Amino acid sequence: MIICNIQEVSRYIDHFSFANNMHVICSYLYHSLYLLHITVVPRTFLGAFILSSITGIISIIIPKQIYNLPSHPMTVQFLIRLQLLLFAWMAHVRLSKALERYFKDGHIQSSSSSSSKEQYTKISTPQQTSKFIANYYLLITASQFHLPYYASRLLPNTFATILVTLSYTAWFNNKPHITAVYLVFTTAIFRCDILLLLFTIGLTMLIRRELSIKHALIIGVSTGVFSLLLTVPLDSLLWRRLIWPEFEVWWFNTIDNRSSEYGVMRFHWYFSRALPKGLLLTALLVPLAFIRLPESSTKRSTAQKESIDMQQASRRLGMVDLNLLHFFVPVCGFILIYSFLPHKEIRFIFPAIPMFNVCAAYGMSKLHHMAFSASNQHESMKSKRRNYKLFILRGIYLCGLGSIACTLLGIIIFMNISKENYPGGVALERLRHHLEQENSEKWNTIHVHIDVASAMTGVSLFGQRHISYRYLNREEDVYEGPFRIDKSGYEEENKGSTEKTLFTHLVTEQGLVEGYHVIDTIQGHPRLDIRNFRIETQDAIYIQERNGY
Repeated sequence: MIICNIQEVSRYIDHFSFANNMHVICSYLYHSLYLLHITVVPRTFLGAFILSSITGIISIIIPKQIYNLPSHPMTVQFLIRLQLLLFAWMAHVRLSKALERYFKDGHIQSSSSSSSKEQYTKISTPQQTSKFIANYYLLITASQFHLPYYASRLLPNTFATILVTLSYTAWFNNKPHITAVYLVFTTAIFRCDILLLLFTIGLTMLIRRELSIKHALIIGVSTGVFSLLLTVPLDSLLWRRLIWPEFEVWWFNTIDNRSSEYGVMRFHWYFSRALPKGLLLTALLVPLAFIRLPESSTKRSTAQKESIDMQQASRRLGMVDLNLLHFFVPVCGFILIYSFLPHKEIRFIFPAIPMFNVCAAYGMSKLHHMAFSASNQHESMKSKRRNYKLFILRGIYLCGLGSIACTLLGIIIFMNISKENYPGGVALERLRHHLEQENSEKWNTIHVHIDVASAMTGVSLFGQRHISYRYLNREEDVYEGPFRIDKSGYEEENKGSTEKTLFTHLVTEQGLVEGYHVIDTIQGHPRLDIRNFRIETQDAIYIQERNGY
């Protein structure tokens, strides 16, 4: 969030939903509520409204004499992103604690129970696994690029991923009804495609008798009605028409099938490209969750032995570990069903990645247990044979750590590439610096035009406010400005004239504009040159000034 501190969304359809969220927050905080209405599909403002409300409370609490928060728009934008990042971090921490409890207590609901009373059996895994799985889950998640990168970006996918992660937490805590509530709520408000995940997980719960059909219907109807009471009034007010945003998105993608207008990928793209890109080398740890590795020979207590029924004993004799299978299969089913939609993006399957990380963490914790329990397990062996086996086991464990380390190296490479994707935002900063140095006497006469390419690569309303006001005394709100900024492509209220001779400055992708001269050039369009192992960029955005100004 600090390195890539400028907002950017690569696709135009994403830019609208993101820009609407940033727009409503900026409008709410600065008391000039007007909205964008040129968009492909509407999205809810509920998440943005919650974040802006928290920011407003913080602004009231902090005295202006200490720090006048509204006069620092980029700080406000950072604070909003920080809140969302903290919500995401909290969700992953809660999931890690749920995993620790799940493997420590070792209770799973028995699917063979024929009575209405819930019955539980012990999972057949070393208790020591619970000591490591929580930390490995957080480490693996932090070592990847996409989840941490998008965790502070105001996209519907980010809000949905947070809530789905909390639903997994409830599931591991043996609270399937809470899991269903989270999934229905997320489907109705933030991402209608979570309906597919709700279907696969709900079907699993019904088959395993974790939920009855009657209970599932009650949860679905009550949570659905509550969700509609939240989203419909708020979004209808802000969109200025009666609207349920996610229903319109569902209609656009499913009935009209218009999402394919923005690109079509092969059926297997999620499995062959998206998941390997999202997980990187930590994907190699996922299969280990379903392979039974050699366990420690540490003696179990009599109570523990008696609690393991014949079904679990037969599982332990085989090579397959089924402890996480009923969690993992529904998530894979979600991705499989989603693959039928022609248009695909990696962000669409973000809600599935935490469960893959759970499996990777379980596999890594088993490697840890196998490697470091070997010294107690083979004390009676001859020294040479024992050392040889220890060397192999710990070598395998180091390979697992190496996959995490290489994934972390990938995040460094991706981060350095991604920070070059914001030439529009960088151009705003450089334009402000130029204006402060060269046009101190003409501040109110400045008129800037921003084209679509610049607007999509880092220009937000917070950035516009930051460059257009010049504060003489922030504590007392003494300032000059704002000067006028017009943008192309959206924001009808700010669109203005397209006659370039009216503008004093242009932020544009065009290098040559009659009547203007280039005062700065910003690099962008990064790509990785693997042969020379460097990131190459090219001229992307030009700052132009009118001749004679």
